[in-house]
Amino acid sequence: MGTQQGRALVVDDHKTNRMKLALAVQNLGHEVESAVGGKECLEALRRERFDIVLLDIMMPEMDGFQVLAEIKADPALRDIPVIVISSLEEAEDAVRAIELGADDFLTKPFSPVLLKARVGAGLERKWLRDKELEYLHQVDRLAAASGIVEGKAFDPAGLGLEDIAARDDRLGNLARVFLQMAGEVYRREQNLRLQISLLKGGMLLMLLGATWGLIPSLSRIIMVEGLHPLGVAFWTLGLSAVLMIAASILTGRYPGTSAAEVRRYLILGLVGGVLPQLFLFWVAASVPAMIIAIILAAESFIVFVLAASMGLEAPSLKRFLGLSLGLGCVVLIMVPGSEGTGVDNWVWILVTLAVPFCYAVEDIVIAALPEGDVDILGAATGITIAAAAILTPVTLATGSFISVDEALAGYGWAFLLIAALSAFATVLLVYTIRSTGAVFASQAGYAMTAGGILWSVVLLNEQMTLWVWAALACLVSGLVLVMPKQRDAAEAVGQPSGPDELVAQAGVPRSTARGA
Repeated sequence: MGTQQGRALVVDDHKTNRMKLALAVQNLGHEVESAVGGKECLEALRRERFDIVLLDIMMPEMDGFQVLAEIKADPALRDIPVIVISSLEEAEDAVRAIELGADDFLTKPFSPVLLKARVGAGLERKWLRDKELEYLHQVDRLAAASGIVEGKAFDPAGLGLEDIAARDDRLGNLARVFLQMAGEVYRREQNLRLQISLLKGGMLLMLLGATWGLIPSLSRIIMVEGLHPLGVAFWTLGLSAVLMIAASILTGRYPGTSAAEVRRYLILGLVGGVLPQLFLFWVAASVPAMIIAIILAAESFIVFVLAASMGLEAPSLKRFLGLSLGLGCVVLIMVPGSEGTGVDNWVWILVTLAVPFCYAVEDIVIAALPEGDVDILGAATGITIAAAAILTPVTLATGSFISVDEALAGYGWAFLLIAALSAFATVLLVYTIRSTGAVFASQAGYAMTAGGILWSVVLLNEQMTLWVWAALACLVSGLVLVMPKQRDAAEAVGQPSGPDELVAQAGVPRSTARGA
């Protein structure tokens, strides 16, 4: 037993006997509490922790045999050793007490030497049993952790095995080896998830580039005839709204109608639909589609600056350098003038920058939406309808309306194609932003640039000058330095927070587009 101190409960209805026995146990170096009768004894055991009980037999209301039976029937108390102390000398009383689960039996008056030996033996058994139960519980936790690891949805930091690994025995060694292996499995899983994320994000960006990159060329085709930007935007946004409404009706996924959602639709409809389209159609008459496509790459830099300043993305020197290279391509376009780029006045370049700025603000608003289930199609429909609703009265009030005959006769196919591409790109971009983060999704500007250059060559026979090639090289160099955001591992897999939850879990076979 050594010098280890135990906590004993002395139960006796006779005050003198109770005090005498309590003093004797206290002199052995243990902490002692007393109870007058059986009910008080059971209440104390269920309220506090005790290592041993010294129990009198002859007591009113509830005798020692009844108390002993209650203790041994309770799973939370049955492992507490009980020494029965009584003045009875009949052998059958000792036998009955042992049969009921008593660990030992002493008669009054007791011998201090014999009391010391019996109490010491009882405490030794209790402490050994506690160690055994702790060992078995830790084995259960280790086995439960193996089941979690086997399911491949875990974080080694959340397994809660550090206390087991600190043991200086075979179980501790097993836990240390297990944690090391679990860490290796976790790192492999994280690398695989990263590769899948990059592949998925890259495919989304390529699809966005091929889709939205066509719009600058189509805008150029329409606007060289001198149509009013408001009238053109009215038709493209109106047709987009019709297409999105039809998609919502077919799928049964409708925009939200709460005040907060409507307010969100109006904001995004303005900054992601009305303003960028007006700026785009305005500059399309004076700026080649290829140059417009390249300037759209500035969206990534603007998003990074806004996101980092607002705390939505962690500041990163690597990202900053990569996105600065993207911005450098815009500077290279502004330097040579019309000889190198086909733009008569560099002021048009600054006006064109308003398009990626609007898209950058839209990206930030979408990324900042609360986490949770977001119906991408419903949200995109609400945004598109809001954009059309904002633009309609402005178009009519300014007399910029283009008649149906004029629109359909010369440019109906272009209006419809821009509307369809815008609607699809809206849904796709919102999904990309919610999946990969605002900064990575803003690289859609790079993909749009590549797609825009290709379409401008195919549809408009525009030529790549030396300055344009230099700008494009700057853009591609920056692209490789920007990576998707990484979610918190524990949040992603929903790990149990503690060892007991881990055991319990093992016993049971864990957003929107451009303009949304």
